Amino acid sequence: LDRLCELNVIEQVRNVCYTTIVQSAWARGQPLMVHGLIYALHDGLLRDLKVRMSKPEDIPMLYQMDQPSDVAE
Repeated sequence: LDRLCELNVIEQVRNVCYTTIVQSAWARGQPLMVHGLIYALHDGLLRDLKVRMSKPEDIPMLYQMDQPSDVAE
C-alpha cells in the first residue's frame, strides 16, 4: 500500500505541472518548483520522494501548453 501511495504522489506532481496555472507561472519567469512528499502514518515522518519539477522542459511536450507571446502578468 505504501508503494501505491508513493506512485500516486509522483503522478500528482506531474498533474499539477500540467495545469495552466503552473505553466503560466513558468512562462512569466516566476520561480516555481513542485515537490513530491509523503506522510507516513506508521512513524509520523514526512518523506521526500525526490520528485521535483521546476521548468516546462521537465514535462512531456504533449502536456506543454502553448503560451501567448504576451503572457498576463
